[in-house]
Amino acid sequence: MSRRILALGAFLALAIWPAVASAQPAAAPPDWTIAVAGKVWVSSGWSNWNFKSGGVDPLSDLRWRGVDALVGEVSADVTWKRLVWILSIGGTTVDQGVLIDDDFAQSNRQGRFSTTRSPVDDGHIFYISNDIGARLTNWRQPLFGGAPTSPADAGYFDVFVGYQYWQEEYVAFGVTGNLILGPGTVINQGEPSSTKVITHEYRRHSVRLGARTQIPLVGGLSLKALAAISPYTHTDHDDTHHLRTDFVNPSRSSANGGFGAQFEAGLSYAVWGRLSAEVGFRYWYFDSGEGEVVTRFVSGAVSRDILKEAITQRYGPYVGLRYRF
Repeated sequence: MSRRILALGAFLALAIWPAVASAQPAAAPPDWTIAVAGKVWVSSGWSNWNFKSGGVDPLSDLRWRGVDALVGEVSADVTWKRLVWILSIGGTTVDQGVLIDDDFAQSNRQGRFSTTRSPVDDGHIFYISNDIGARLTNWRQPLFGGAPTSPADAGYFDVFVGYQYWQEEYVAFGVTGNLILGPGTVINQGEPSSTKVITHEYRRHSVRLGARTQIPLVGGLSLKALAAISPYTHTDHDDTHHLRTDFVNPSRSSANGGFGAQFEAGLSYAVWGRLSAEVGFRYWYFDSGEGEVVTRFVSGAVSRDILKEAITQRYGPYVGLRYRF
């Protein structure tokens, strides 16, 4: 709940931030503007997935840590009078990190009877956002005075609604760990690093509500910010245990609802004509909430358990170039 309050507070703060400029006489903007941009996002990431079964909450808890990646992104936005369309596509491979896999005999992570670690390789990230919105206001007067900016570097405040698809996949190779059968009875578990052990794929289809702004500060320097929340998301998750032969891979889980938040803020500088350079920081978070895990066994039996969480967080600095036609 605290994350939701923080996200909504930041969203409202962004919404009123440019109000100081709304009183400035607005210069008539061109009917059409088109901008294209490229970014490199130096992101740190982690994901959690666990489920409840047989009254044990959680029974199995899988944590992917250090799944960091250098993400490339291209985007375009088109403004026609007050109508705004924003499209962003990003992705990369994931070839680092570790999987920590724990199993418990009692709730609240008590009675752990198995714990293993596996290095991560051969994964990927992909996302696409498609938003449409309205430009509520624009202005050309810098916040700290000086001559009005050019139409290409003018300030604005947009609100938008849209759709985002966000996918992350991780593949774990090898195993080191222990099977704990009782006090003083521990069996070492191990598989070579060449053995593919577990693959997790997270897929999220989200409704996005958000706002963004650009505020001219002084000269060619501007402050840029974006905030978006996901009040509804459909999450799918595939859990493939490559060494298991007693059930049909993958086990599938899904959830509806959950909550997500995305923020970014940075500085933009007009380096030449309509070309600008950007640097900033971005944060993405999503928690699926509860759902269902379905496992089908080769015997024909079907197990239906409770998905407790499928969480992904990714954050880090970015740099980019943007050209406005």
